[in-house]
Amino acid sequence: MLPPNYEQLVGELSKKIDPKRLITNPLQLLAYGTDASFYRLIPKLVVQVHSEEEAVEVIRQTGRLNIPVTYRAAGTSLSGQAITDSVLMVATHQWKKYSILDDGLKIRLQPGITGSRANIFLVPYGRKIGPDPASINAAMIGGIASNNASGMCCGTSQNSYKTIADIRIVLYDGTILDTADNESKQAFIQKHPEIIREIEQLRDDIKADSVLDERIKRKFKIKNTTGYSINALVDFEDPFEIIKHLMIGAEGTLAFISDLTYHTVVDEKYKACTLMIFDTIEKACEATPLLKESPVSAVELLDRDSIRSVENDPDAPAYFKELPETTCVLLVEIQANTKEEMDQKEAAIRQAVAPIPTYQPYVFTSDPKEYNFNWKARKGLLSSVGGLRKTGTTCLIEDVAFPVPRLAEACIAIKDLFKRLEYTDAVLFGHALEGNLHLVFSQDFSTPVEVERYAKLMDDLSDIVVNQFDGSLKAEHGTGRNMAPFVEKEWGEAAYKIMLRIKNIFDPKKLINPGVIINQNPKIHLENLKPLPETHELVDKCMECGFCEPNCVSEGLTLSPRQRIVIAREISRLKAAGEDPDRLKKMLHDAQYFSNETCATDGLCALACPVKIDTGKFIKDLRHREASETAIDLAEYIGDHMPGITNIGRVGLNTVSFFQTILGDSLMGGIAGSMRYLTGNSIPKWNKYMPKGARKIKHTIANPGQENKVVYFPSCINRTMGKSKDYKKEDVELTRKTEELLQRAGFTIIYPEGLNALCCGMAFSSKGLKEEGSRKSQELEDALYKASEGGKYPVLFDMSPCFYTFHEAYTNKDIKIYDPIEFMLDFVMPKLPVKNPREVVSVFPVCSVKKIGMEQNLYKLAKMCSNKVAMVESNCCGFAGDRGFTYPELNKHGQRHLAEQIPAGCKDGFSTSRTCEIGMTEYSDVNFKSIFYLIDEVTR
Repeated sequence: MLPPNYEQLVGELSKKIDPKRLITNPLQLLAYGTDASFYRLIPKLVVQVHSEEEAVEVIRQTGRLNIPVTYRAAGTSLSGQAITDSVLMVATHQWKKYSILDDGLKIRLQPGITGSRANIFLVPYGRKIGPDPASINAAMIGGIASNNASGMCCGTSQNSYKTIADIRIVLYDGTILDTADNESKQAFIQKHPEIIREIEQLRDDIKADSVLDERIKRKFKIKNTTGYSINALVDFEDPFEIIKHLMIGAEGTLAFISDLTYHTVVDEKYKACTLMIFDTIEKACEATPLLKESPVSAVELLDRDSIRSVENDPDAPAYFKELPETTCVLLVEIQANTKEEMDQKEAAIRQAVAPIPTYQPYVFTSDPKEYNFNWKARKGLLSSVGGLRKTGTTCLIEDVAFPVPRLAEACIAIKDLFKRLEYTDAVLFGHALEGNLHLVFSQDFSTPVEVERYAKLMDDLSDIVVNQFDGSLKAEHGTGRNMAPFVEKEWGEAAYKIMLRIKNIFDPKKLINPGVIINQNPKIHLENLKPLPETHELVDKCMECGFCEPNCVSEGLTLSPRQRIVIAREISRLKAAGEDPDRLKKMLHDAQYFSNETCATDGLCALACPVKIDTGKFIKDLRHREASETAIDLAEYIGDHMPGITNIGRVGLNTVSFFQTILGDSLMGGIAGSMRYLTGNSIPKWNKYMPKGARKIKHTIANPGQENKVVYFPSCINRTMGKSKDYKKEDVELTRKTEELLQRAGFTIIYPEGLNALCCGMAFSSKGLKEEGSRKSQELEDALYKASEGGKYPVLFDMSPCFYTFHEAYTNKDIKIYDPIEFMLDFVMPKLPVKNPREVVSVFPVCSVKKIGMEQNLYKLAKMCSNKVAMVESNCCGFAGDRGFTYPELNKHGQRHLAEQIPAGCKDGFSTSRTCEIGMTEYSDVNFKSIFYLIDEVTR
């Protein structure tokens, strides 16, 4: 039950916001309430706002009822600044609008756009946004600005504070201020003259205090996100410029950012990097100021423990394991727009660092493999430590900065601190040019002794940073709750009082993200610690960072991979503790739909996960554990009777198609929809693009006598499903089209023995019936080995998902298997010249194509066939095998941005998965089918 004032709030908000987006379900509250930090608060209400008008309404109503509210975008922040036990207002979906201004010199962005997407928008202009945090693929503009996140190349010169052009904010009373709009500024002066007066008074008070003025200037010469951006009060005279810059790094405690305009920066065309290895960390730090004066783009410090954590990577150079214990590495990056400029910069860098000898010679490389490994090693340090930590512990990353001339001393002091408190897995790395160090280590919070050890670490760390070096306790990860007790210690009484006045100006009722940055509780950093109970070996290493979420098709509909793991952990905790059985029962019930049934199990989350967790495999394992004996027996029966089952499928599809022809799409849709509703959705959803049944393949060989031979395995889906009504009249079903194409390319086509009984196993394994899935995969492996004469001939799969499933399962590597894209490129296109290319086509890389790294090959293949190619940008399409029929809302959600990506005049789309194509066609009204049809058409 909600408290009365929250009930009243829900009632008021439901008048203007869809009640479905006013979330009070306990499972969803826990899921949405989680961020990347090691703290946990569970909100009482989550509001998914889709417009500025809705945000204004939430802010006004919470203010009227004296209810605290916290603003959230992606939730990738690390210091506890995006959690609450009150109202959480989430601005992600529907906050994706942007405008390119001044020919790319500026970009206006809403808060729900990820940093990487913003950079994609700017590619045609050779520009990018300044901030480049490691989380840029998941972190959204709202959080990047609110935390003044920086990164490896942007330093202090290109962060949000330095590159902000304008901002649009909603204040505590719903007032909107747009600094790009003079009318908005004049209206603000009329409505809130007291804010302007108080900002000007703050500015003047600091100017009158020379000691404080000088301290602020000195402190911000290095990275600093501890407290508010009070440098705005010394850097600017105009109150609107001050307000604009105060919002940067304010962590959502002063106002809601509804959009933001950045000055963009040049995205250099050429890049190269090297690993400079020094005998000691002192020598590496001596070289840093010299490099700072040279034309470097980034200098990253990695201590010996950092190198040790990645030395077993398959791509790591052998000498990593042989480096002496005292060595330290600087990863140095050069960027330029011409090769000549690159050469000039390299020469200047070598000359600058020449006085400090390196352990071994170094070479700048642009080789993709070497370049990518060097940066992978640096960016992967958090996951390297996180992946090795003990189950039940959390992976922490502290973030401090020191004056660059004293960086070596600071490194030694921190390493001594780790040694004294027995943090044996701790590594030290960071942005050396800015004196910014990251401290990564595992921490157990399950016992009072361990919590006290962490408290001692934080106290001693603050002494080192503040008292010994006058550095920054937070350099780029934000103050949050984590450093709130230490803000005054770092800044001193005078500066802290300025921060208190800032908070009072913009949040007089103390309702906006309370407890963050300003917090009088000296132990708040030790409270509300997130439990991480042992749950499952597949997910126990999860750091809940949220990097997976942009890759998940069900994120925003039900749960993301991070949220599924959060729920699984809570269920495990409740079971182990034996507490609150009613909550456990409710959570188990709701998890069936939110976590299990609407997970596409596509595995794309693992591509973005720092520790490579495949939540899809976890869900499939849960399905396996929950599978009933009846389901297991039924799977075995189907596996044993595949010819009959596929035949029934053909007959069923032809019967449905017959009635569709007689009744028409509208009447058929109404009848089918009613039947699905009356049966509690147990009947699969019908749509007008469902195909007819395919013709049974009865022969074992086609086009005999050719020099080139191929074993063709048509998937059971394509052996069952034929043409849809949107196909051209002259089109034939895919299995026949594939045969025609291969014959034209001069191949003898061999079908494996017992074809109609064969299956890759995906239909079973995706539902958790892995024994039957494995059995069918093994049957197929044996049949393909025999048909290919022990691997003598290549094997073609006509669907990418089937290829991927078999690729993951088969053990006999003598069998040479090919995805449809790769086979066409390697074997067919060289034999069939393109004669009539299309003008424009759309192509959709299904999830299995992404997992095998075949996206660029798909584009290459399509580009051979068309002058223009539009690659649809999406996650899994959401059809997920048969879930497009059984849980169609997943497919609808996954395809919500499909139609807008189809170019004008484009009538056809192409892909490599039959069921996915059905869903794509439904939600785009463009005919999607196998790319084999395109190849056949343009080569005739």
